[in-house]
Amino acid sequence: MSNQQLALQIDKPGDIPVVGPREIPNVPAGEVLIKILATALNPADWKIQDMGFLSVFPAIPGTDLAGEVETVGAGVTKFKKGDRVMTQGFFDVPDRASFQQYTLMKENFVAKIPASLSYEEAATIPMCFVTAAVGLFAPSAANLNPGVEWLGHKQTGQTILIIGGSTSVGQYVVQLAKFIGFTNIIVYASKKHHTYLTGLGATQCIDRSAVSLDALADAIPGEVDLVYDAVMFPEAQDAATNIVRVGGKVATVSNGADMRSEAVKEASKDKHFYMVAGGAQWPGQEEFCAALWERAERFLIEGIVKPNRHELLPGGLRAIVPGLERLKKDEVSGVKLVVRPHDTEI
Repeated sequence: MSNQQLALQIDKPGDIPVVGPREIPNVPAGEVLIKILATALNPADWKIQDMGFLSVFPAIPGTDLAGEVETVGAGVTKFKKGDRVMTQGFFDVPDRASFQQYTLMKENFVAKIPASLSYEEAATIPMCFVTAAVGLFAPSAANLNPGVEWLGHKQTGQTILIIGGSTSVGQYVVQLAKFIGFTNIIVYASKKHHTYLTGLGATQCIDRSAVSLDALADAIPGEVDLVYDAVMFPEAQDAATNIVRVGGKVATVSNGADMRSEAVKEASKDKHFYMVAGGAQWPGQEEFCAALWERAERFLIEGIVKPNRHELLPGGLRAIVPGLERLKKDEVSGVKLVVRPHDTEI
């Protein structure tokens, strides 16, 4: 195998990403080299560029990936060459990013893919599945299943509201909320996605075009024990905090900023608010994420978690920049955009 690959690289801050050659990294002990056969695009991939979160240049974005194990490092026991796998890459560690043809990952943060799933389907799972699980399960957030165990219907009788239910994160929150037994799973999403979300486990769907965030509380019967905000807007954070019951919990996907108004913060000191950035690269999440990845294959085999619907973009890595522009313009809804890095023409 050649030691060269193609990667979508950002040479310095502010540059447009371009496809170019890059060395395939050597494989450290305890890690696997993965040949990336599919990678998915996320809004976070353009946000981290625009918000200046990248610090290592040349930078390679991208986190969602699926492929085959190419090489295993010393001491690896869980995987062998040719295994079909998926993982969540690290956005500011070029050797662990997904917008390239090969990447590295520690074996504890990799899962096998069931034969029933394609690489493209599997690539829609990692980042948003982990983000959903961290917000619901992890000790750093709602702490409903810190050991990632099969607990039965632990949350029976309780109500969860998911703002942004048709987002990738929102779809996984619906499925994981069903897994731990929430009786009422309410989603706030576009009407065109309601049938699909009901199939995933939602028990009530509220049309976001018919009901404003300010009026959302009036559309929900009874108390809400947990709100998961999957859209990360100030208005959504305020609405989530206002709606949840006293003593209840709010989990919100986050760039690290509490965007709630001062008035809402002051009035909600008796409610719990958690900002969620899911991933093994974040300090304090390594142990939880290792447990989650160890059980990820079982979630898929048992049908507890289903991948997002997806749209395959032709052109390999060169399709990523136009795809991210579509995400930035809010032109994508209810599906994930996926590319095959090895379809890239030189």
